[in-house]
Amino acid sequence: MALCLQPKKLLRYSLMKTRTYCDNKSIYQRNEEGIQPRTVHGKPYPEWRKPWIQRDGEWTSKLSLFVEKNPSMNILHAMSNVPNLSIKKVKDWWADMKEIQEIQNQIYLPERTAALGANLAAIHFFTHRNAAVRLKGSTPWIVGDITSLNLPDRYVDGYFVEAVDCTNFHHNGIRYEGLKNLSGLNYLKWLCLSNNKHIDVWCLDRIAGQNGRTLEYLDVTGHQLSLGSVIAFSKMSALKLLTISDPGDNIEVQTALSILEEERPELVIKIAD
Repeated sequence: MALCLQPKKLLRYSLMKTRTYCDNKSIYQRNEEGIQPRTVHGKPYPEWRKPWIQRDGEWTSKLSLFVEKNPSMNILHAMSNVPNLSIKKVKDWWADMKEIQEIQNQIYLPERTAALGANLAAIHFFTHRNAAVRLKGSTPWIVGDITSLNLPDRYVDGYFVEAVDCTNFHHNGIRYEGLKNLSGLNYLKWLCLSNNKHIDVWCLDRIAGQNGRTLEYLDVTGHQLSLGSVIAFSKMSALKLLTISDPGDNIEVQTALSILEEERPELVIKIAD
């Protein structure tokens, strides 16, 4: 006798026979069964990949109830300082956290450049951080915030960054990590980093490597010059006007600047008031 089932009963029968991949056991049932041995492709999980609290022969205490993986070194360091906690240490910790957050905020994102292109990605990065950008062949500056600017959210041809003004860059200026967002700007000629307190020799060397072939104007007033700073300036082959702070009585910097002027007669070095 042939088996005849209605469509609904046939569907129900097939669902009952199919394999389920969901774990329908309650948390109480899983706790009663205990931790099941873990396997990878049918083989036992290597002992060295297990968390230290689950390895054979390790000493455990009641506090191991709260440990699911290897504890972070930062957490261990913070716990060791709890008995000596003070208001100053809390303030220092908060300042360190803010600095880490700002570094992460300025970090270069390859995904943004891949979606927008180097020039449009730089416009998004700098304008959203209170900096101003001017395009090639354009007079007005692009300045504003994310709510007022209507920038394209995908690649559009015709956006070529020619000038960047970081005078009002938020949180005391751009950092070494943020300067990587200037990479790929083949038309960049004008850059102002006035009163950006995080600018140092490493930052100037990065600018020389990334934009030294096109950059014609550079303002680094507020940066305390050193011999390494002058060496970074010498690597910028297209530089025509350099605005710096007074080097003071630093004989090494004064001598290096004089040699740079002799070797590069087309370069004008201006001392800002």
